Amino acid sequence: MEIWASIILYFENNMDAYLIMLRRHIGISLRVLAISILIGCPMGALCVIFKKQQKWIVGLFQMLRIIPSLAVLVLSIRFLGIGMGPAITALVFLAVPPILMNTMAGLEEVPFFMLETAKGMGMTPLQVWSKVRLPLALPLVLAGVKTATVEIIASTTIAALIGAGGLGQIVFQGLSVRRTELLLVGGISVAVLSLVAVLLLDLLDRFFQRKGFDMKNKLFKLTSAVLIIFSFGLITTACTGSDNDVIRVGSKDFTESLIIAEIYSLALEAAGFTVDRTGHNLASGIVHTAIVNGEIDLYPEYTGTGLLTVLGLPLMTDPIEVYELVKREYYERYQITWLDLTQAHNGQGIAIRTSLAQELGIVTISDLQPHAHNLRFVSTAEFIDREDGLSAMVAAFGAFDFYSVNIMGGGARYEALRTNAADVSVAFTTDGHLYNTHYYTLLVEDIVIWPPYNLVPIVRNTILEERPGVADALNRLAPHITTAALLHLNSQVIVYGQDIQEVAREFFESLQ
Repeated sequence: MEIWASIILYFENNMDAYLIMLRRHIGISLRVLAISILIGCPMGALCVIFKKQQKWIVGLFQMLRIIPSLAVLVLSIRFLGIGMGPAITALVFLAVPPILMNTMAGLEEVPFFMLETAKGMGMTPLQVWSKVRLPLALPLVLAGVKTATVEIIASTTIAALIGAGGLGQIVFQGLSVRRTELLLVGGISVAVLSLVAVLLLDLLDRFFQRKGFDMKNKLFKLTSAVLIIFSFGLITTACTGSDNDVIRVGSKDFTESLIIAEIYSLALEAAGFTVDRTGHNLASGIVHTAIVNGEIDLYPEYTGTGLLTVLGLPLMTDPIEVYELVKREYYERYQITWLDLTQAHNGQGIAIRTSLAQELGIVTISDLQPHAHNLRFVSTAEFIDREDGLSAMVAAFGAFDFYSVNIMGGGARYEALRTNAADVSVAFTTDGHLYNTHYYTLLVEDIVIWPPYNLVPIVRNTILEERPGVADALNRLAPHITTAALLHLNSQVIVYGQDIQEVAREFFESLQ
Protein backbone atom coordinates (compact mmCIF):
# COMPACT_ATOMS: atom_id res chain seq x y z
CA MET A 1 0.00 0.00 0.00
CA GLU A 2 2.92 2.34 0.65
CA ILE A 3 3.96 2.30 -3.00
CA TRP A 4 0.45 3.28 -4.13
CA ALA A 5 0.43 6.12 -1.62
CA SER A 6 3.71 7.32 -3.13
CA ILE A 7 2.21 7.16 -6.62
CA ILE A 8 -0.83 9.18 -5.53
CA LEU A 9 1.45 11.72 -3.86
CA TYR A 10 3.46 12.02 -7.08
CA PHE A 11 0.35 12.92 -9.05
CA GLU A 12 -0.80 15.38 -6.39
CA ASN A 13 2.53 17.23 -6.55
CA ASN A 14 3.38 16.86 -10.24
CA MET A 15 0.15 16.65 -12.24
CA ASP A 16 0.91 19.69 -14.43
CA ALA A 17 4.40 18.41 -15.28
CA TYR A 18 3.02 14.91 -15.88
CA LEU A 19 0.42 16.18 -18.36
CA ILE A 20 3.11 18.10 -20.26
CA MET A 21 5.25 14.94 -20.51
CA LEU A 22 2.23 12.85 -21.55
CA ARG A 23 1.27 15.34 -24.25
CA ARG A 24 4.84 15.44 -25.53
CA HIS A 25 4.99 11.62 -25.61
CA ILE A 26 1.75 11.44 -27.60
CA GLY A 27 2.94 14.20 -29.93
CA ILE A 28 6.20 12.43 -30.76
CA SER A 29 4.46 9.06 -31.20
CA LEU A 30 1.79 10.42 -33.54
CA ARG A 31 4.29 12.28 -35.66
CA VAL A 32 6.51 9.21 -35.99
CA LEU A 33 3.53 6.98 -36.79
CA ALA A 34 2.30 9.30 -39.54
CA ILE A 35 5.73 9.61 -41.15
CA SER A 36 6.27 5.84 -40.91
CA ILE A 37 2.93 5.14 -42.63
CA LEU A 38 3.69 7.63 -45.38
CA ILE A 39 7.04 5.91 -45.99
CA GLY A 40 6.22 2.27 -45.25
CA CYS A 41 3.01 1.85 -47.25
CA PRO A 42 4.31 3.27 -50.56
CA MET A 43 7.59 1.37 -50.17
CA GLY A 44 5.66 -1.86 -49.58
CA ALA A 45 3.67 -1.23 -52.77
CA LEU A 46 6.88 -0.54 -54.72
CA CYS A 47 8.30 -3.85 -53.51
CA VAL A 48 5.31 -5.63 -55.07
CA ILE A 49 5.48 -3.69 -58.33
CA PHE A 50 9.25 -3.97 -58.79
CA LYS A 51 9.99 -7.57 -57.85
CA LYS A 52 13.67 -7.42 -58.80
CA GLN A 53 14.35 -4.54 -56.42
CA GLN A 54 12.26 -6.05 -53.60
CA LYS A 55 15.09 -7.81 -51.78
CA TRP A 56 17.24 -4.67 -51.82
CA ILE A 57 14.49 -2.43 -50.47
CA VAL A 58 13.45 -4.92 -47.79
CA GLY A 59 17.09 -5.65 -46.88
CA LEU A 60 17.85 -1.94 -46.45
CA PHE A 61 14.95 -1.32 -44.09
CA GLN A 62 15.56 -4.51 -42.13
CA MET A 63 19.19 -3.48 -41.69
CA LEU A 64 18.10 -0.05 -40.42
CA ARG A 65 15.84 -1.78 -37.91
CA ILE A 66 18.72 -3.86 -36.56
CA ILE A 67 20.63 -0.71 -35.57
CA PRO A 68 19.73 0.07 -31.92
CA SER A 69 17.53 3.14 -31.58
CA LEU A 70 19.94 4.60 -29.02
CA ALA A 71 22.79 4.34 -31.51
CA VAL A 72 20.70 6.12 -34.16
CA LEU A 73 19.92 8.81 -31.59
CA VAL A 74 23.59 9.43 -30.89
CA LEU A 75 24.46 9.53 -34.60
CA SER A 76 21.52 11.83 -35.37
CA ILE A 77 22.52 14.31 -32.68
CA ARG A 78 25.62 15.19 -34.69
CA PHE A 79 23.48 16.44 -37.59
CA LEU A 80 20.14 17.34 -36.01
CA GLY A 81 21.09 18.44 -32.49
CA ILE A 82 19.11 17.29 -29.47
CA GLY A 83 15.36 17.26 -29.12
CA MET A 84 12.64 16.18 -31.53
CA GLY A 85 14.68 15.67 -34.72
CA PRO A 86 16.95 12.78 -33.72
CA ALA A 87 14.17 11.16 -31.68
CA ILE A 88 11.83 11.07 -34.67
CA THR A 89 14.62 9.84 -36.96
CA ALA A 90 15.52 6.93 -34.68
CA LEU A 91 11.90 5.91 -34.15
CA VAL A 92 11.01 6.08 -37.84
CA PHE A 93 13.85 3.65 -38.56
CA LEU A 94 12.26 1.34 -36.00
CA ALA A 95 8.65 1.71 -37.17
CA VAL A 96 8.86 1.61 -40.99
CA PRO A 97 9.86 -2.11 -41.41
CA PRO A 98 6.73 -3.71 -39.88
CA ILE A 99 4.48 -1.39 -41.91
CA LEU A 100 6.45 -2.04 -45.08
CA MET A 101 6.51 -5.84 -44.60
CA ASN A 102 2.81 -6.08 -43.77
CA THR A 103 1.86 -3.85 -46.71
CA MET A 104 3.92 -6.04 -49.02
CA ALA A 105 2.47 -9.25 -47.56
CA GLY A 106 -1.09 -7.95 -47.76
CA LEU A 107 -0.75 -6.95 -51.41
CA GLU A 108 0.92 -10.22 -52.39
CA GLU A 109 -1.70 -12.37 -50.64
CA VAL A 110 -4.59 -11.04 -52.73
CA PRO A 111 -5.74 -14.15 -54.69
CA PHE A 112 -4.56 -14.19 -58.30
CA PHE A 113 -8.02 -15.19 -59.60
CA MET A 114 -9.53 -12.01 -58.12
CA LEU A 115 -7.01 -9.87 -59.95
CA GLU A 116 -7.70 -11.73 -63.19
CA THR A 117 -11.46 -11.43 -62.69
CA ALA A 118 -11.10 -7.68 -62.17
CA LYS A 119 -9.11 -7.40 -65.40
CA GLY A 120 -11.71 -9.52 -67.18
CA MET A 121 -14.40 -7.07 -66.04
CA GLY A 122 -12.54 -4.37 -67.93
CA MET A 123 -10.86 -2.64 -65.00
CA THR A 124 -7.75 -0.62 -65.73
CA PRO A 125 -4.53 -1.44 -63.76
CA LEU A 126 -5.16 1.60 -61.56
CA GLN A 127 -8.70 0.43 -60.83
CA VAL A 128 -7.45 -3.07 -59.99
CA TRP A 129 -5.15 -1.53 -57.40
CA SER A 130 -7.59 0.98 -55.94
CA LYS A 131 -10.74 -1.18 -55.95
CA VAL A 132 -9.39 -4.68 -55.37
CA ARG A 133 -5.79 -5.02 -54.29
CA LEU A 134 -5.48 -2.19 -51.76
CA PRO A 135 -8.86 -2.76 -50.04
CA LEU A 136 -8.18 -6.48 -49.61
CA ALA A 137 -4.67 -5.80 -48.27
CA LEU A 138 -5.95 -3.31 -45.72
CA PRO A 139 -6.35 -5.69 -42.74
CA LEU A 140 -2.70 -6.78 -42.95
CA VAL A 141 -1.56 -3.19 -43.45
CA LEU A 142 -3.41 -2.17 -40.28
CA ALA A 143 -1.83 -5.09 -38.42
CA GLY A 144 1.59 -3.71 -39.35
CA VAL A 145 0.54 -0.23 -38.26
CA LYS A 146 -0.62 -1.68 -34.95
CA THR A 147 2.73 -3.42 -34.38
CA ALA A 148 4.61 -0.25 -35.27
CA THR A 149 2.43 1.85 -32.96
CA VAL A 150 3.18 -0.28 -29.91
CA GLU A 151 6.92 -0.22 -30.70
CA ILE A 152 6.85 3.56 -31.20
CA ILE A 153 5.06 4.31 -27.94
CA ALA A 154 7.36 2.01 -25.96
CA SER A 155 10.55 3.29 -27.60
CA THR A 156 9.62 6.98 -27.35
CA THR A 157 10.77 6.76 -23.73
CA ILE A 158 14.38 7.05 -24.93
CA ALA A 159 13.58 10.48 -26.38
CA ALA A 160 13.95 11.92 -22.88
CA LEU A 161 17.68 11.22 -22.99
CA ILE A 162 18.15 13.84 -25.71
CA GLY A 163 15.78 16.53 -24.50
CA ALA A 164 12.71 15.59 -26.54
CA GLY A 165 10.68 15.07 -23.37
CA GLY A 166 7.95 12.50 -22.89
CA LEU A 167 7.19 9.91 -20.24
CA GLY A 168 10.78 8.68 -20.42
CA GLN A 169 11.68 11.61 -18.17
CA ILE A 170 9.81 9.91 -15.33
CA VAL A 171 11.36 6.52 -16.09
CA PHE A 172 14.95 7.79 -16.23
CA GLN A 173 14.49 9.90 -13.13
CA GLY A 174 13.23 6.79 -11.34
CA LEU A 175 16.31 4.87 -12.46
CA SER A 176 18.59 7.71 -11.41
CA VAL A 177 17.23 7.98 -7.88
CA ARG A 178 16.14 4.31 -7.56
CA ARG A 179 12.49 5.24 -6.93
CA THR A 180 10.10 2.38 -7.63
CA GLU A 181 7.01 4.59 -7.74
CA LEU A 182 8.49 6.73 -10.54
CA LEU A 183 9.33 3.62 -12.56
CA LEU A 184 5.77 2.41 -12.06
CA VAL A 185 4.22 5.77 -13.01
CA GLY A 186 6.29 5.97 -16.19
CA GLY A 187 6.02 2.29 -17.11
CA ILE A 188 2.29 1.95 -16.47
CA SER A 189 1.59 5.21 -18.34
CA VAL A 190 3.43 3.90 -21.41
CA ALA A 191 1.63 0.54 -21.16
CA VAL A 192 -1.80 2.19 -20.87
CA LEU A 193 -1.00 4.51 -23.78
CA SER A 194 -0.04 1.49 -25.91
CA LEU A 195 -3.24 -0.34 -24.94
CA VAL A 196 -5.42 2.66 -25.81
CA ALA A 197 -3.68 3.02 -29.18
CA VAL A 198 -4.21 -0.67 -29.99
CA LEU A 199 -7.91 -0.44 -29.06
CA LEU A 200 -8.36 2.60 -31.30
CA LEU A 201 -6.67 0.84 -34.20
CA ASP A 202 -8.86 -2.22 -33.61
CA LEU A 203 -11.93 0.02 -33.86
CA LEU A 204 -10.54 1.50 -37.08
CA ASP A 205 -9.98 -2.01 -38.46
CA ARG A 206 -13.55 -3.06 -37.64
CA PHE A 207 -14.86 0.12 -39.22
CA PHE A 208 -13.08 -0.65 -42.48
CA GLN A 209 -14.30 -4.25 -42.49
CA ARG A 210 -17.89 -3.46 -41.58
CA LYS A 211 -20.42 -5.38 -43.66
CA GLY A 212 -21.80 -3.37 -46.50
CA PHE A 213 -19.03 -0.78 -46.38
CA ASP A 214 -18.28 0.71 -49.80
CA MET A 215 -14.87 -0.68 -50.76
CA LYS A 216 -13.98 2.13 -53.14
CA ASN A 217 -14.02 4.61 -50.25
CA LYS A 218 -11.58 2.64 -48.12
CA LEU A 219 -8.46 4.09 -49.66
CA PHE A 220 -9.85 7.60 -49.28
CA LYS A 221 -10.75 6.91 -45.64
CA LEU A 222 -7.32 5.46 -44.85
CA THR A 223 -5.54 8.37 -46.51
CA SER A 224 -7.72 10.79 -44.57
CA ALA A 225 -6.93 8.96 -41.32
CA VAL A 226 -3.19 9.19 -42.00
CA LEU A 227 -3.45 12.90 -42.77
CA ILE A 228 -5.48 13.49 -39.60
CA ILE A 229 -2.91 11.60 -37.52
CA PHE A 230 -0.09 13.56 -39.13
CA SER A 231 -1.82 16.90 -38.62
CA PHE A 232 -2.67 16.09 -35.02
CA GLY A 233 0.91 15.06 -34.40
CA LEU A 234 2.18 18.35 -35.83
CA ILE A 235 -0.30 20.36 -33.77
CA THR A 236 0.51 18.48 -30.58
CA THR A 237 4.23 18.86 -31.15
CA ALA A 238 3.83 22.54 -31.88
CA CYS A 239 1.88 23.00 -28.68
CA THR A 240 4.75 21.52 -26.71
CA GLY A 241 7.42 23.51 -28.50
CA SER A 242 9.38 26.19 -26.65
CA ASP A 243 8.63 29.88 -26.95
CA ASN A 244 11.32 32.41 -27.74
CA ASP A 245 10.73 34.10 -24.37
CA VAL A 246 11.21 30.87 -22.42
CA ILE A 247 14.42 30.06 -20.53
CA ARG A 248 15.34 26.46 -21.32
CA VAL A 249 17.04 24.94 -18.28
CA GLY A 250 18.99 21.72 -18.77
CA SER A 251 20.62 19.21 -16.46
CA LYS A 252 22.62 16.01 -16.57
CA ASP A 253 21.05 12.66 -15.84
CA PHE A 254 21.95 12.20 -12.18
CA THR A 255 20.30 13.24 -8.94
CA GLU A 256 22.43 16.23 -7.96
CA SER A 257 22.24 17.86 -11.37
CA LEU A 258 18.46 17.35 -11.48
CA ILE A 259 18.02 18.93 -8.04
CA ILE A 260 20.16 21.96 -8.84
CA ALA A 261 18.52 22.44 -12.24
CA GLU A 262 15.12 22.48 -10.50
CA ILE A 263 16.41 25.04 -7.99
CA TYR A 264 17.64 27.19 -10.90
CA SER A 265 14.23 26.84 -12.53
CA LEU A 266 12.41 27.92 -9.36
CA ALA A 267 14.73 30.92 -8.95
CA LEU A 268 14.10 32.04 -12.52
CA GLU A 269 10.34 31.62 -12.15
CA ALA A 270 10.43 33.66 -8.95
CA ALA A 271 12.25 36.37 -10.93
CA GLY A 272 9.41 36.46 -13.46
CA PHE A 273 10.78 34.23 -16.22
CA THR A 274 8.98 31.34 -17.91
CA VAL A 275 10.99 28.11 -17.72
CA ASP A 276 11.06 25.10 -20.03
CA ARG A 277 12.25 21.99 -18.14
CA THR A 278 12.32 19.67 -21.17
CA GLY A 279 16.13 19.69 -21.07
CA HIS A 280 16.26 18.23 -17.56
CA ASN A 281 17.78 14.74 -17.37
CA LEU A 282 19.90 14.89 -20.54
CA ALA A 283 22.55 12.23 -21.01
CA SER A 284 25.79 13.62 -19.60
CA GLY A 285 27.61 13.10 -22.89
CA ILE A 286 25.33 15.42 -24.87
CA VAL A 287 24.48 18.27 -22.50
CA HIS A 288 27.48 20.35 -23.62
CA THR A 289 26.47 19.87 -27.26
CA ALA A 290 22.95 20.98 -26.36
CA ILE A 291 24.02 24.32 -24.90
CA VAL A 292 26.57 25.01 -27.64
CA ASN A 293 23.88 24.37 -30.29
CA GLY A 294 21.43 26.66 -28.49
CA GLU A 295 18.99 23.87 -27.65
CA ILE A 296 19.17 24.66 -23.95
CA ASP A 297 20.13 28.01 -22.42
CA LEU A 298 21.83 27.03 -19.17
CA TYR A 299 22.66 24.11 -16.91
CA PRO A 300 24.76 23.34 -13.78
CA GLU A 301 28.33 22.35 -14.67
CA TYR A 302 31.46 21.43 -12.72
CA THR A 303 34.75 23.27 -13.14
CA GLY A 304 36.77 20.03 -13.29
CA THR A 305 34.50 18.62 -15.99
CA GLY A 306 34.88 21.80 -18.00
CA LEU A 307 38.67 21.70 -17.62
CA LEU A 308 39.34 18.05 -18.43
CA THR A 309 36.37 16.60 -20.32
CA VAL A 310 35.19 19.55 -22.41
CA LEU A 311 38.31 21.68 -22.91
CA GLY A 312 40.80 18.81 -22.72
CA LEU A 313 43.29 20.88 -20.73
CA PRO A 314 45.95 19.55 -18.31
CA LEU A 315 44.97 18.66 -14.77
CA MET A 316 45.06 21.54 -12.27
CA THR A 317 44.19 21.52 -8.58
CA ASP A 318 43.71 25.16 -7.55
CA PRO A 319 39.92 25.92 -7.52
CA ILE A 320 40.23 29.63 -8.37
CA GLU A 321 42.75 29.06 -11.18
CA VAL A 322 40.58 26.33 -12.69
CA TYR A 323 37.47 28.52 -12.47
CA GLU A 324 39.15 31.52 -14.10
CA LEU A 325 40.60 29.36 -16.86
CA VAL A 326 37.37 27.57 -17.80
CA LYS A 327 35.44 30.84 -17.55
CA ARG A 328 37.77 32.51 -20.05
CA GLU A 329 37.98 29.54 -22.43
CA TYR A 330 34.22 28.94 -22.53
CA TYR A 331 33.57 32.62 -23.20
CA GLU A 332 36.02 32.68 -26.11
CA ARG A 333 35.34 29.23 -27.60
CA TYR A 334 31.64 28.73 -27.03
CA GLN A 335 30.16 32.17 -26.13
CA ILE A 336 29.09 30.73 -22.79
CA THR A 337 29.49 32.46 -19.41
CA TRP A 338 30.29 30.79 -16.10
CA LEU A 339 28.40 32.71 -13.41
CA ASP A 340 29.53 33.12 -9.79
CA LEU A 341 31.69 30.35 -8.34
CA THR A 342 30.07 28.38 -5.52
CA GLN A 343 31.86 26.59 -2.70
CA ALA A 344 29.95 23.40 -3.50
CA HIS A 345 32.54 20.82 -4.49
CA ASN A 346 31.53 17.42 -5.85
CA GLY A 347 34.94 15.90 -6.41
CA GLN A 348 36.36 12.44 -6.33
CA GLY A 349 37.16 10.74 -3.07
CA ILE A 350 37.54 7.41 -1.32
CA ALA A 351 34.93 6.02 1.07
CA ILE A 352 35.41 3.16 3.52
CA ARG A 353 33.15 1.25 5.85
CA THR A 354 33.04 3.25 9.06
CA SER A 355 33.49 0.19 11.26
CA LEU A 356 36.60 -0.84 9.32
CA ALA A 357 38.04 2.68 9.40
CA GLN A 358 37.68 2.72 13.18
CA GLU A 359 39.14 -0.77 13.53
CA LEU A 360 42.25 0.00 11.43
CA GLY A 361 42.62 3.66 12.39
CA ILE A 362 42.21 4.86 8.78
CA VAL A 363 41.43 8.57 8.48
CA THR A 364 43.31 9.71 5.38
CA ILE A 365 44.10 8.21 1.98
CA SER A 366 47.71 7.89 3.16
CA ASP A 367 46.48 5.71 6.04
CA LEU A 368 44.66 3.49 3.54
CA GLN A 369 47.65 2.74 1.31
CA PRO A 370 49.49 0.23 3.60
CA HIS A 371 46.28 -1.76 4.17
CA ALA A 372 45.19 -1.91 0.52
CA HIS A 373 46.39 -5.47 -0.10
CA ASN A 374 43.83 -6.77 2.42
CA LEU A 375 40.89 -4.68 1.22
CA ARG A 376 38.21 -5.21 -1.45
CA PHE A 377 37.81 -2.16 -3.68
CA VAL A 378 34.74 -1.22 -5.78
CA SER A 379 35.03 1.47 -8.40
CA THR A 380 33.57 3.05 -11.51
CA ALA A 381 35.16 2.10 -14.83
CA GLU A 382 36.04 5.78 -15.37
CA PHE A 383 38.06 5.97 -12.15
CA ILE A 384 40.18 3.02 -13.22
CA ASP A 385 40.84 4.36 -16.72
CA ARG A 386 41.12 8.14 -16.39
CA GLU A 387 44.39 9.90 -15.68
CA ASP A 388 42.78 11.89 -12.85
CA GLY A 389 41.47 8.71 -11.21
CA LEU A 390 43.35 5.78 -9.75
CA SER A 391 46.49 6.70 -11.72
CA ALA A 392 46.67 10.08 -10.00
CA MET A 393 46.15 8.42 -6.61
CA VAL A 394 48.96 5.94 -7.24
CA ALA A 395 51.29 8.70 -8.44
CA ALA A 396 50.72 10.68 -5.24
CA PHE A 397 50.54 7.95 -2.58
CA GLY A 398 52.21 4.91 -4.08
CA ALA A 399 50.77 1.60 -5.30
CA PHE A 400 47.38 0.42 -4.08
CA ASP A 401 47.45 -3.35 -4.54
CA PHE A 402 43.89 -4.06 -3.49
CA TYR A 403 42.88 -7.62 -2.66
CA SER A 404 40.19 -7.36 -5.36
CA VAL A 405 38.78 -4.68 -7.67
CA ASN A 406 35.19 -4.75 -8.99
CA ILE A 407 33.25 -2.29 -11.15
CA MET A 408 29.85 -1.19 -9.81
CA GLY A 409 27.33 1.63 -10.16
CA GLY A 410 26.86 4.31 -7.51
CA GLY A 411 24.06 2.81 -5.41
CA ALA A 412 25.47 -0.69 -5.75
CA ARG A 413 28.88 0.42 -4.44
CA TYR A 414 27.40 1.82 -1.25
CA GLU A 415 25.20 -1.23 -0.80
CA ALA A 416 28.33 -3.39 -1.13
CA LEU A 417 30.01 -1.41 1.67
CA ARG A 418 26.94 -1.50 3.88
CA THR A 419 26.53 -5.27 3.55
CA ASN A 420 30.25 -6.01 3.99
CA ALA A 421 30.56 -7.22 0.38
CA ALA A 422 33.31 -4.64 -0.12
CA ASP A 423 35.58 -2.54 2.07
CA VAL A 424 36.54 0.56 0.10
CA SER A 425 34.88 2.45 -2.74
CA VAL A 426 35.50 5.37 -5.01
CA ALA A 427 33.08 8.12 -4.02
CA PHE A 428 31.97 11.60 -4.94
CA THR A 429 32.14 14.04 -2.10
CA THR A 430 28.46 15.00 -2.19
CA ASP A 431 27.04 11.48 -2.64
CA GLY A 432 23.84 11.33 -0.63
CA HIS A 433 24.83 8.00 0.95
CA LEU A 434 27.76 9.67 2.72
CA TYR A 435 25.22 11.52 4.85
CA ASN A 436 24.92 8.29 6.81
CA THR A 437 28.27 8.33 8.64
CA HIS A 438 27.26 5.24 10.60
CA TYR A 439 28.04 3.11 7.53
CA TYR A 440 30.37 5.26 5.43
CA THR A 441 33.40 7.44 6.08
CA LEU A 442 34.93 9.73 3.46
CA LEU A 443 38.71 9.66 3.78
CA VAL A 444 40.66 12.90 4.01
CA GLU A 445 42.59 13.74 0.82
CA ASP A 446 45.79 14.67 2.69
CA ILE A 447 47.68 15.27 -0.58
CA VAL A 448 45.63 17.23 -3.12
CA ILE A 449 45.68 15.18 -6.31
CA TRP A 450 42.28 15.58 -7.96
CA PRO A 451 40.94 18.62 -9.77
CA PRO A 452 38.26 20.77 -8.13
CA TYR A 453 34.67 20.14 -9.21
CA ASN A 454 32.94 23.30 -8.05
CA LEU A 455 29.34 23.64 -9.19
CA VAL A 456 28.54 26.71 -11.31
CA PRO A 457 25.61 27.68 -13.58
CA ILE A 458 26.77 28.21 -17.16
CA VAL A 459 24.62 30.33 -19.50
CA ARG A 460 24.69 31.23 -23.18
CA ASN A 461 25.92 34.81 -23.65
CA THR A 462 22.94 35.77 -25.80
CA ILE A 463 20.56 34.94 -22.94
CA LEU A 464 22.51 37.14 -20.51
CA GLU A 465 22.57 39.98 -23.02
CA GLU A 466 18.86 39.81 -23.73
CA ARG A 467 17.75 39.09 -20.14
CA PRO A 468 20.26 40.37 -17.57
CA GLY A 469 17.92 39.35 -14.76
CA VAL A 470 18.88 35.72 -15.37
CA ALA A 471 22.40 36.25 -14.01
CA ASP A 472 21.09 38.11 -10.94
CA ALA A 473 18.56 35.37 -10.13
CA LEU A 474 21.14 32.59 -10.33
CA ASN A 475 24.02 34.44 -8.67
CA ARG A 476 21.86 35.07 -5.61
CA LEU A 477 21.86 31.29 -5.07
CA ALA A 478 25.66 30.96 -5.10
CA PRO A 479 26.37 31.64 -1.37
CA HIS A 480 23.79 29.05 -0.34
CA ILE A 481 24.91 26.18 -2.58
CA THR A 482 27.66 24.55 -0.54
CA THR A 483 29.11 21.06 -0.31
CA ALA A 484 27.13 20.45 2.89
CA ALA A 485 23.94 21.66 1.20
CA LEU A 486 24.47 19.33 -1.77
CA LEU A 487 25.17 16.39 0.53
CA HIS A 488 21.94 17.09 2.41
CA LEU A 489 19.84 17.57 -0.74
CA ASN A 490 21.16 14.39 -2.35
CA SER A 491 20.53 12.38 0.80
CA GLN A 492 16.90 13.51 0.94
CA VAL A 493 16.31 11.99 -2.50
CA ILE A 494 18.65 8.99 -2.54
CA VAL A 495 18.48 7.84 1.08
CA TYR A 496 15.06 9.07 2.24
CA GLY A 497 13.19 8.73 -1.06
CA GLN A 498 11.78 12.23 -1.34
CA ASP A 499 10.72 13.71 -4.67
CA ILE A 500 13.36 15.80 -6.46
CA GLN A 501 10.93 18.65 -7.12
CA GLU A 502 9.79 18.66 -3.50
CA VAL A 503 13.36 18.70 -2.15
CA ALA A 504 14.34 21.52 -4.50
CA ARG A 505 11.24 23.53 -3.64
CA GLU A 506 11.80 23.19 0.12
CA PHE A 507 15.42 24.31 -0.25
CA PHE A 508 14.53 27.28 -2.42
CA GLU A 509 11.72 28.39 -0.12
CA SER A 510 14.08 28.20 2.86
CA LEU A 511 16.23 30.89 1.21
CA GLN A 512 13.36 33.39 0.91
